[in-house]
Amino acid sequence: MHSDRRVSELVHYAREIVIAPRTEEELYEDIPVEGDLTEIMRARVHRQDGGSAFPVEQTSDNAHPRIRWPELRPGDVVEVAFRSWTAGPVGGRGDPPFYRLDYAGSLSTRPVLYNEVNVESPADRPIYVDVVNGRPDRRAEKTEGGRHLVRLIWDKPVNIPDEPLAPPLSEVVPTVVLSTFKDWHAFRDWYGEAVRGFTEPDAQVRDLATKLTQGKGSRESKLQALFDFVADDIRYVNYVSGEWWLPNRPQQLLARREGDCDDKALLLITLLKAAGIDAQEVLVQTRLTAQPSIVRAPGAAVPLFDHGIAFLPGRNGGTYLDATSPQSRLGPLPSMDARAVALRMDGPPEIVALPASTPDDHGVDATWTIALQSDGSADLEGEERATGDDAFWMRTYLTEPGTRAPWVEEHLVGNWFSSVEVDKKVDFRGDLARGAALMRWHARSTMLARHEGDVLVVPLAPSQTTASQLAPLVNRTLPVWLPSYVAPRKESRAIRIVAPRGWSFQALPPGGDENGGAFGRAHLDVQRDPRDNRSVVVHRTIVFDQSTIPTSDYPNWRGWVQRVDALMHRSVRLQPASGASK
Repeated sequence: MHSDRRVSELVHYAREIVIAPRTEEELYEDIPVEGDLTEIMRARVHRQDGGSAFPVEQTSDNAHPRIRWPELRPGDVVEVAFRSWTAGPVGGRGDPPFYRLDYAGSLSTRPVLYNEVNVESPADRPIYVDVVNGRPDRRAEKTEGGRHLVRLIWDKPVNIPDEPLAPPLSEVVPTVVLSTFKDWHAFRDWYGEAVRGFTEPDAQVRDLATKLTQGKGSRESKLQALFDFVADDIRYVNYVSGEWWLPNRPQQLLARREGDCDDKALLLITLLKAAGIDAQEVLVQTRLTAQPSIVRAPGAAVPLFDHGIAFLPGRNGGTYLDATSPQSRLGPLPSMDARAVALRMDGPPEIVALPASTPDDHGVDATWTIALQSDGSADLEGEERATGDDAFWMRTYLTEPGTRAPWVEEHLVGNWFSSVEVDKKVDFRGDLARGAALMRWHARSTMLARHEGDVLVVPLAPSQTTASQLAPLVNRTLPVWLPSYVAPRKESRAIRIVAPRGWSFQALPPGGDENGGAFGRAHLDVQRDPRDNRSVVVHRTIVFDQSTIPTSDYPNWRGWVQRVDALMHRSVRLQPASGASK
């Protein structure tokens, strides 16, 4: 950091070529620029035979430098140095914040052999430095001539295996965090001053709140009306405010009828205040970003947040409201928010965990009927009642009638059965209580049941196993972090299979339960329909709850997932009666 409070970064690295570029695109250098203005200081190739070469193309278009190398061969080393600057001063009142991350490690497929970080800043306005998930091999820190200097060196950086569903690098390798804020008290003071007055209702907001809540007698009905207005009438657009590091003011949203997540959160908070309902802002790092170690660093406050929502103080820990999308509804907290980390604007200035949510909050309760024909074709009809995130995605993709049949084919029956054609008329209701949604559909499959001689075989699960998607490795060295759309979630499906006339079911497969404890549970039951001797009813339920699987628990978790697959991947077999048409 310079005396004018601008920050410059000089990055110097060398990279050995192990596999020669195979396409023109691979000859372009992906320069890890983070500043606003950038200048390439050095770019050259050190040939394996001792010679050197220079780029065939090199430009510096402010924050978009570009390098295209000549032909590269294994053993060559490319060297790049560039300097970037912030556009203006940082860290002060009215200035944007400054923070950076530097990974002192990498994946074993792209190993880092040496890493050094030097931080220099005025002693009276330091850049705060911390390291999470480890410590450097060497560290030096001193104050000299009014400047504070920190030097961190890794002679042997950590390089980890490249494993699917692993946490981000920041959670498993030493990571340097830099910030102009020492702690969350300092950040919250800065942010609170920067948005002072944003959520104070003016005449325009008060008039709008009165209009929207007219005739609404209860607190809940007023809350519903204001939430739905912000979700539905303010289009989600990530546009930059005049003070680009801050949210837009509610009055700007009302003028433009659009805004992003924290813009909409502030508008909702302001409208609620105008209606006499106390509300506050919450800055969230969602499970999509999933770097909680960074915001929990004790020695520097890094505002690595990607979302903004509202909070209503009250009983049982209060209520969180996310009105970001037009498909958002009052109900369960979205699973990308649940179990995430956040900074609230009330209470102690510290990072908190948002409510965990449960599998019952997110998922589908469905009923299918399969009417088989003797040639293996079938008519299908289904009803899907979705809650939480599943309802959100239904509203996202099914609001327009023309998108419904393709979605049902691709995301539902297409994963189970081949040669399926969904009827274009799909009934959909997305406005049920607590944000639930309901869909009804019909389809036809020409090859639903496969033939094994004279026998028809109906699968009771999608073709792809869960273990192949979530637990493909026999052993792991890193934890499993399940995506928010996997856990927490519950899927219950009742499938009624109607035999063709003249056909009967063979012995039914056994059902059972696989109780995974904290991991989740699974249940399968296959029974003859007591009301119809031509029908069999299958009840299948799969619940995923625990979303982070430590390495020590992985063998047990993988074993449970495999047992769930073994339980679910069964089939019903039918045979023709003597003399029946085959």
